[in-house]
Amino acid sequence: MNVQAEIDWIVSEVSKVKDPELIKAFKNMLKYRAKHNQVELVDELPFAVQESIKRGVQQAKKGEMKTNLEVKKKYAKWL
Repeated sequence: MNVQAEIDWIVSEVSKVKDPELIKAFKNMLKYRAKHNQVELVDELPFAVQESIKRGVQQAKKGEMKTNLEVKKKYAKWL
């Protein structure tokens, strides 16, 4: 399979599409793929890092976070 030839064919066909709903469907499919790939990248991180990210997300959802300014003020003497 020649991947570049496949890509060229797809680009050629998509450039002929005039249906806005089909264009929207293509766009949504590519957005889904991009989002899915990001999740896979997290899965490749070490387990401890994954857990730290999960804790951070949970804390953010609960509103348990500080602004960048608050952190800078607290740690200014070490910066």
